[in-house]
This record gives sequence, structure tokens and C-alpha cells, in this order.
Amino acid sequence: MKRILPVLILLSSPLSFADSFVFRNVTVFDGRSETTLTSATVLVMDNAIADVGEGVDVPVDATEIDGKGGFLMPGLIDGHTHLSLIAGPRELQDMHWDEIGAKMAIRAEDTLMRGFTSVRDLGGPVMGLKAAVDDGTVMGPRIYPSGAIISQTSGHGDFRKPRDPHPFLDGGSSQMQELGYYRIVDGPDQVLAAVRENLRNGATQVKLMGSGGVGSDFDPIDSVQFRPEEIRAATQALADWDTYAGSHLHNAAAIKRALENGVMSIDHASQMTDETMKLLKAKGAYMNPQWGWNVFVMQAGFLTDFQRQKAAIVLENIDENIRLIRKHDIEVTFNVDAFGPYELWSGLYAAEFTERRKYFSNLQILRQATSVTAGLLAMSGKRNPYPGKLGVIEEGALADIIIVEGNPLDDITLLSNPEENIALIMKDGKIVKNTLQ
Repeated sequence: MKRILPVLILLSSPLSFADSFVFRNVTVFDGRSETTLTSATVLVMDNAIADVGEGVDVPVDATEIDGKGGFLMPGLIDGHTHLSLIAGPRELQDMHWDEIGAKMAIRAEDTLMRGFTSVRDLGGPVMGLKAAVDDGTVMGPRIYPSGAIISQTSGHGDFRKPRDPHPFLDGGSSQMQELGYYRIVDGPDQVLAAVRENLRNGATQVKLMGSGGVGSDFDPIDSVQFRPEEIRAATQALADWDTYAGSHLHNAAAIKRALENGVMSIDHASQMTDETMKLLKAKGAYMNPQWGWNVFVMQAGFLTDFQRQKAAIVLENIDENIRLIRKHDIEVTFNVDAFGPYELWSGLYAAEFTERRKYFSNLQILRQATSVTAGLLAMSGKRNPYPGKLGVIEEGALADIIIVEGNPLDDITLLSNPEENIALIMKDGKIVKNTLQ
């Protein structure tokens, strides 16, 4: 019942359908500054923020909401999620598509109810889910979809069962490939075709598997995946459509190759070096790591001994990565990489805020989860399905807003318990949760 209550609020409350709202008596964090506005007023008209401050001119027909001193801030943004990975790869191979779809819809709603009003889905069949969210059929965040993960043969995205035939060498397939979870391609021509197919299907950016990873069966973590010419085939095709490539990357050699060949989002980035940090800054690319995953990975029930060995290699480099982030003054984005069974998925969202507290100030984490990751989404250029500013509270920005009971600048872990601590959620100018009144 607790989970469906926000749906009832959405469907029954006249607040959800008003043209303008005024939030009074709130402390405003704008997504960037360490200075907040106290006892402020925020005016929303249609789906945008019209004014912020003290002397706001409020329309007579605006719906007034007393924020009761709550902390008003931009909706949270997750720069790397997988709404379609509702189980481990082996389980997905044997699940019915309609069960997967139903569980994806629940994940989308739960993501929004955690205060995440935008997500970049970095691989999987979410185009239909995005359409259902956008037309109001399903509750969920704004979705920036990547489409099918693009992997080389034996790469991190090659999730075939051991005896599944190769799609080109043997003319075979697998359920996950048929559903659009991944494409196995080799050579520039096949990479180019796969990227263009994802763009045709509505991808806002595309994900390449650039190195070995933890959750795959065949590739060592130190493997460098895709040749330079294959990466360039992808990044040039994407640049022609005014967007970019993100890439799963762990080891330094793979990170360097990706940056040198046009990849603009370095995801995981667990084994950075001075050289790759300098290159990242020179290219204007984003470093998109996650830390909540570290708490759960060794206990994930679907990992094999080989996969746990790979996870140990990733975990041993955390301190060095943090040292380099501080040395080079890198603004990292907010990335949960939530996937798998519901308990793991839910735990990852809660843990990400708690784990980041070990390495960053509360202000830094709030900026990461709002304005900084909004910059990552904006790299989709003309492919951006939601034109307008995200991640900030300022005049003209899209009205994605949450109100927190308590001050996350004092205690960021308030956001780890959204059911209790997030009193109001507004997405695109519509209220989807309100326990203030």
C-alpha cells in the first residue's frame, strides 16, 4: 500500500493538474551554490520555473503550497541506470518478455518515488517504457535511452549462454539479443550499423563496452575491447547526429583508447591514472563512477567465482581513484548502476549516498546528483528528448523539484530513505507525491 500511495495522490489530487504552483516557506538549493535561500518562494508555471526569491509576483489562480521550511532542490539525476535489467543475465535469458516489461514499469515508478526525476539508461530495451512514461501511461522519470549495448564478440556485453551460437559466425541468436539488450558486432562496419540502428530506434546516446567487466562470463577485467577504428566508427556516427558515446571502462589502457577516439562518458572508470585524468580534462569528457555497488558486489548471489575475482581487482583501486579525483579536481557525476533483483537494486540506490559521504562533502554530492549530471545529459545535443535546463532551480529551468524534510547539506543520507524524508516530488510541472498537506 505504501508503494502505491503516490499513484493515488497523482490520480486524485487536483494539485497534479494545475497550471501554476507557488511554493512558500522553503529553503532553496539551486543545484550549484553552497548558499541557500531561506524562507523563499518558488513559482512554477506550466512545466517551468518562472521565478525564485522573496518578492515573487504570484498569479491569483496559482495553487499555493506551504513548504513548512522544507529543503527545496532540483530533482535527482542518475547518470547510469538499467531499468530493463530487472534480474541477472542468466535469469533474463529465461524470462517471459511480459514479466520483464511489468517489472520494468515498477522500477520506473519506484525510481521516480526516490526523487530521481531523470535517468540516463545506459543499455537495454527501454524505448517502449520511455514512450509509456512520456505519454503518462506509466509513472517514471525522464529517460535518456541508449538502446542495445554494443559489444564485441567475447566482450562485456556478450551475455550469450556458453553454448549459444554466434549471431554472425553461426547465424544464431539469444533471447536477450532478440529483446534488444545487446548487439555483438566486430569491425567498423558492424559497429557503424549497430550505432545507426540504435539512433533509428530513438537512442539519445549509445553505450560501447570498452573493457572487461565484473558481471560477464568470458572477458578478463584487464581486457581492452574494440579497436581504435571500431570506436571511431561509433563516435563519428554519433557526432554526425549531434550526440556522443558512453563506454563501460575499467582498466587504464581501455580508458585511454576510448578517450583518444572520441568517447565522452567514462563509466565506472575504476583504474584511472594521472595520464588518463589529464586526458579526460583535456577532452572535456565526464567521469561517471559509482561507489554504492562496492557494498554489495561480493554478496551478489548471481556472481561466479571468476566474477568475484574480477570484482576484487576493481575494489582494490578505490583509494587511488579518489586520490586522483582530488588531485586533478574532477567533478564526477552521480551514477548508481542499479540492476538485478529488486532487493539489490533498491539497496544500491540507498547505498550510493552513504558511500559517497566517505569521499565527498554533502554539497559536492548534491551537486553531483543535480547540476553536474545534468551536464552529462545535455551532451545528447539535438537528440535530447527534453530540451530545457535540468538539475537547477532557476528561472526558465524545467520544473523537476523535490522537497526534503531535513537538510541534505547537513545529512546527505536523508536521500537514502526517500519514503520517509522526501515530502514532495514534482516532475515536469506535475506533482506526483505530496505529503506536506
